[in-house]
Amino acid sequence: MRFKKKHLNRVVTIILIFSAALIFQNCTSAKLTVPAVVQQPTGKYLYGKFVWRDLLTYDVSAVKKFYGELFGWTFADGSAASSDYTTILKDGTPIGGIVFVEDIREKGYSAQWMSYLSVPDVDKSVALFKKEGGKVTREPKNINGRGRMAIVQDPQGALIALLHSAVGDPLDEEPQVYEWLWEENLTTDVEAAVSFYQALVGYDSEELKDIQISGTTWHYYVMNKDGYARAGITQLPWKGVRPNWLPYIKVDAPQPLMSKVEKLGGKVYLPPNKDIRQGSVAFIADPTGAVLALQKWPINQP
Repeated sequence: MRFKKKHLNRVVTIILIFSAALIFQNCTSAKLTVPAVVQQPTGKYLYGKFVWRDLLTYDVSAVKKFYGELFGWTFADGSAASSDYTTILKDGTPIGGIVFVEDIREKGYSAQWMSYLSVPDVDKSVALFKKEGGKVTREPKNINGRGRMAIVQDPQGALIALLHSAVGDPLDEEPQVYEWLWEENLTTDVEAAVSFYQALVGYDSEELKDIQISGTTWHYYVMNKDGYARAGITQLPWKGVRPNWLPYIKVDAPQPLMSKVEKLGGKVYLPPNKDIRQGSVAFIADPTGAVLALQKWPINQP
């Protein structure tokens, strides 16, 4: 990737990922029931795969309108006992959730997407985070319908949810347009992050050596597990931005969506640019400030 300097200042202001784990903790009371990560139990666990995403936000109506019109997603509101949770569906299949947190802004946090990583043992994984200098912002807990989970920050400060699903993980299938495509860890110490996540879930790493940002070569590692590319880890190129995990949505092309993002009340922070992955990627935020990336894939597909 090659980022022009004029884009960097804009990106710095938008991918500040606040630690929303404490907010989510307030929403996960014993009575809260959330959907499983698969409709039908698979009984199969794909450790190292990102298996779910939840949006923590203060305005559910606004984000439902935004994502519904932008991606064609539909939504199933929770029961009376779980009214703070809304399930996101793509063509009738659950792909994520929306958690209503009324006092996000009062607590000084931002709306954000939080990604769930499948691990074999949440408690042992949390112990590794503690041992290696990470932080545990939500201790392991069983969540009705979802499984055992915890929310942590890795040793570089990136927030992530750990999950051992109650019914198994989603099987590997090629993502369709407007489904989740990728997760990318932007970090201050690439080699340390690679080693840490290798120890966590047994990734094999593949280094790509031709990534250019502002004329500087950066290391980019693809993290593989069981023959599948699961995530990327690369240098955080901007000062003043904390390390984070950034989720990607697959699109046919990002450029035609830019005006619609703004019309629906969102923001375009990094528009497609031919010098950045051949114009195949854009960074946007929804009306409540949650950031995600839009990626054409494969990049060279007509």
